[in-house]
Amino acid sequence: MNFEPTALALYAAYFVLGAVVSLINSIAGGGSTLSLPIMIFLGMPATVANGTNRIGLIIGNFSSAFNLARHGYLNKRIFLQLLTPTILGALLGACFLVHIGDKLFQAILAVVICLVVVMSNLNKNVLGKPPANPPEKLTLKGALGFFVIAVYGCIVQVGVGFVQIFGLTRYTGLAPIQINALKNSLTNVFLVVSTIALGVTGKINWPIAIIMAGGAWVGGYFGSFLQRKKGNKFIQRFISVCSIGMAIALVVDLIVK
Repeated sequence: MNFEPTALALYAAYFVLGAVVSLINSIAGGGSTLSLPIMIFLGMPATVANGTNRIGLIIGNFSSAFNLARHGYLNKRIFLQLLTPTILGALLGACFLVHIGDKLFQAILAVVICLVVVMSNLNKNVLGKPPANPPEKLTLKGALGFFVIAVYGCIVQVGVGFVQIFGLTRYTGLAPIQINALKNSLTNVFLVVSTIALGVTGKINWPIAIIMAGGAWVGGYFGSFLQRKKGNKFIQRFISVCSIGMAIALVVDLIVK
């Protein structure tokens, strides 16, 4: 690493970016819509930024999920139900991920951001009410749904938190803090698979990744702390604010370009 003053300022910025993104992802989702454009703007190729960003996401998600699970918010039965389709989806997604070029990834990213903003603002009962109790056994719809989510999360990852919140709410009917414990745990499954694939193909800037991971641990822990202290209404409001923020950022980006 280069420890000149300018480089130190850059590393400090990446540490803060990792913390902020992890805090956002811990409570809601969409943090990568902040980090990826900044990393690309700072000169990283899109696919390298995608790989580098994931190291911090893994650490941040683990920090948040571990803290929530330690306080009893992780439904282990549902996690184990959805583990197999998530792993299978991640393995399929990894096969596509390593062959995507920078231009194709950026095109997919632009489309996905639009879809995520729409999805995150849909009425939660638009497809009917969530179940009163989580299913006892994995359903076919659940298996297919979370298989597809894992494929998408492995390839693009951006906004997958909102998609998972929507899917897990529809599938389980659990409280928001329990949904987040599941979301963060399942996210790490396909993040680990995809990050291994990106690392093997040389699409990770490891010095920056390690710095962002340090910030991500702090952000993930603080995010889980806020959820426990502030409760479900705070989580729902935070998700709404993040959704609106994504929509505004998208509009500004379109106007600037």
